Amino acid sequence: MTYRCYRNAEAARCAGFEARVQDCANVSYDDICWADVMILWRVEYSGHVSTMLDLAQQQNVKTIFDADDIVFVPHYARIDLIDGIRSIGTTEERIEHFFTDVRRTLMRCDQGSATTRELAHAMHKLRPVVHILPNTYDKNTLRRSRLNRRLQEGLHLSAAGDTLIRIGYATGTRTHQRDFAIAAPSIAYVLSQRPNVRLVLFREKASQSSMLLLEEFPEFQNLSSQIEWRETVPLPDLPDEFGRFDISIAPLEVGNVFCEAKSEIKFLEASLAGSASIVSPTGPFKRLVRHGETGLLAATPEEWTAALLSLVDDPERRQRMARDAYHDVLWPFSPEAQTRRIRLAISSLQGDEEAAEAGELLLARKHLEHRPLPVIPENETLFHHDVFGEADVTVVITSYNYDNYILDALDSVSAQTLSQLDLIVVDDGSTDGSVDLIRLWMERNVTRFNRLILKRSLRNAGLGGARNIGMDTAETDCVMQLDADNLLRPDACETLHAAMTFGIAYAYPLIQCFNESGPLPLSPQEVSPGRGPFAVLGDLPFNPLSLVSGNRVDAMAMIAKWAWAAAGGYYVSREAMGWEDFDLWCTLAELGLPGRQVPAILADYRQHTYSMTNLSTEQAAHKARVVNYVKSRHPWINLTAEAPEQRL
Repeated sequence: MTYRCYRNAEAARCAGFEARVQDCANVSYDDICWADVMILWRVEYSGHVSTMLDLAQQQNVKTIFDADDIVFVPHYARIDLIDGIRSIGTTEERIEHFFTDVRRTLMRCDQGSATTRELAHAMHKLRPVVHILPNTYDKNTLRRSRLNRRLQEGLHLSAAGDTLIRIGYATGTRTHQRDFAIAAPSIAYVLSQRPNVRLVLFREKASQSSMLLLEEFPEFQNLSSQIEWRETVPLPDLPDEFGRFDISIAPLEVGNVFCEAKSEIKFLEASLAGSASIVSPTGPFKRLVRHGETGLLAATPEEWTAALLSLVDDPERRQRMARDAYHDVLWPFSPEAQTRRIRLAISSLQGDEEAAEAGELLLARKHLEHRPLPVIPENETLFHHDVFGEADVTVVITSYNYDNYILDALDSVSAQTLSQLDLIVVDDGSTDGSVDLIRLWMERNVTRFNRLILKRSLRNAGLGGARNIGMDTAETDCVMQLDADNLLRPDACETLHAAMTFGIAYAYPLIQCFNESGPLPLSPQEVSPGRGPFAVLGDLPFNPLSLVSGNRVDAMAMIAKWAWAAAGGYYVSREAMGWEDFDLWCTLAELGLPGRQVPAILADYRQHTYSMTNLSTEQAAHKARVVNYVKSRHPWINLTAEAPEQRL
């Protein structure tokens, strides 16, 4: 109910609609008169439901039937398809009766909604219009998941954690005996070969009855010392349990129509918590999991054994896979993405033109799915401090040989009006003394920050790579980008964060240009009514179409981490280094994700001879490569200024 009712109701509210969640038995005539759309989740048909649907039709209230399992096909109510019928102690007859009543409700509704394509396909046979609304996470789940991951990371850095490797099987009901049997021999083999591996299973606190009947699996009889039993927890506490897993498993019977329609929720929740996953290659998992990158698909016992051993024996691969999986689920299963889906679903009910526009957007967005993953260059941690509080904003400073300016940038972050603040500095292989300066500054300012981290790329990765390292390390929703030769004004983070309301992908300020002599004045040709006397960046209100002719937004902007992940991160190309921010804004425009201008001067842009812009980006040969590279990624742009131009 939490996934399908409360989270979707909140998404509807974020889309601009009023929404109520009501037990079906308590729905009244006044509730129906209040509604424009009524969504019924897994509702069995009854006299009350019949009356509800009759009244809805009379009041011109549109109805949508929602399901997260195939619970509306009576002839699927067989033990050979649904092993849970046997393991929870019911009968085929009872389940068939339930499915029949649910089917009757579906047949009376105007449209349907489902969690997966397979489920939608089964529903399409009964209703012509079915919306795919996947199970999603909420902000509290994300917050708990990432805080737990930070705690685990802290234990690892302090060497206070144990050396056990935990394979977790999180199931909330005793309905997966046959699913677990697919992986059971492989898990037992791995436990027998690796004494430091534990299998984590769950049982109810009150009755002590387990979610898995382990007595049906004799291969575990001599491995009881390697079984770790945990008590089931309420859904809000589930991220803490996933966070304990090194490896999460989700075995399902491939080819079983009931299992093939199940959602990706176990992969999603494990990925948010930083656990690597091995899953069965059902349709939803095959579309979501990038085999070998974000998780492993395993069908046969041999594949399960190989997958388990590869992750047990290779902690770096485990961590890299979990990181990439987290980036891959952050946008498509976010509240922001679900809000867009629900807005289109409800718009499609409004009329011919609205339905046509909603259909156009839905079909177009299908071509934007599964973007490349953010590229995170290899890096090391040189300084790490975390008091495990919860900040709203992370400032990421990227630095390369800026020992003359880096302390000014750091001090400008320390002076922010936000009391709780995270700061991450990414050094991209500097050869001057800046790394020592940064580390000493951090040691002296450690009490100012919630998290304070210094990262260094193992090889010079370029601006995009350094920024991706910082974004990957950040654990707040909002991340402020700052180059090491620039400055933030004290209220920059607080003001921009206030502008980052729900659904906003990035917010950018006015930026004052200056050099060693002070603010840079406008030339006589640039002076116009309403403009101040000094040169500023970011002075155009947000409009994605303004990007057609060139970049209007500086890199000093606050970015939602989900938006960065949705875009596939900053591009990483040393040969085309310099327009990573412009490319990101263009990608977000293609995804339909909005930015927001904050018309206040909140940062200062230092123009000097040794800036990256002057030494690299605005050199003729390099500028040509940059232009061609970005135009190849976004053919719709039509730049008005392609020639190099020094900023002095």
